Amino acid sequence: MNESPIRMIEPELVAPDTWVVRQVAGEGLGPTSVYINSSVILGEQPVLIDCGPAITRADWLETTFSLVDPADVRWIFLSHDDVDHTGNLAQVLEACPNATLVMTAFMMERMGADFGFGLPLPRMRWINHGERIDAGDRELVAVTPPVFDSPTTRGLFDTATRTYWASDALGCPMPEPVDDIAELDHGFWREAFTVQQQMLSPWLAWTDPVRFQRLIDDVRGLGAEVVTSGHGPALRGAQIDSALNLMAEVPYLPMAPAPGQADLDAIVAMLAAGAPAAAEELAA
Repeated sequence: MNESPIRMIEPELVAPDTWVVRQVAGEGLGPTSVYINSSVILGEQPVLIDCGPAITRADWLETTFSLVDPADVRWIFLSHDDVDHTGNLAQVLEACPNATLVMTAFMMERMGADFGFGLPLPRMRWINHGERIDAGDRELVAVTPPVFDSPTTRGLFDTATRTYWASDALGCPMPEPVDDIAELDHGFWREAFTVQQQMLSPWLAWTDPVRFQRLIDDVRGLGAEVVTSGHGPALRGAQIDSALNLMAEVPYLPMAPAPGQADLDAIVAMLAAGAPAAAEELAA
């Protein structure tokens, strides 16, 4: 078997007490790659935000627990139930015996096929949009982002650092990993950001722009100084307004075309040209 096209890169300290645990997915399979992120909030009651994908379990656990002692973790916040955000949940629950699992009832229902009855009800807290967690030296507020691909999604706003975890929203693919969108060509960022929001929420093409603007304004009203996400570099300052303004344009745009067979054929051909063994394994 070939190595997974996902690799860890150095965690990034994006705000006081706030780390983004970063992985890069898709390098070598196309012109762009994407981050697969999770986050660690330190402080009086440390928090893990999402649990990474299972495919990089050993590296993810080592990196995450190099930032925080698992015995100190008090909260495990799941932004939604996609596998790249829940892949190491069972291992995290075992490693963090003092942590409360923050999720929703609907999320637990949807995750039942993977986890059965293994999710510990006595260790859970169900948090819906607008509700808060008292984490000692800060409050954490569940805030649903304007776009999402799972109906269980909630972002998380940290009142102490004014950092908002936007779940899958507000990310973008990259030609190569960057720490700041300022490192990207502006035209590329604009197109890549727009298409990612469209792919994440294709229903935006049927959305009333006026009502959608209210959701964007709710996020803007948080006054976040940093926005982190599962699939993009952190946004800071004026970048946040630029991203939200661009997101407001998406309902006016035609639906983005989804990758199709021609794209798959090109990837297979590339693998065959550069790695015959990989192509044979893929064909098998």
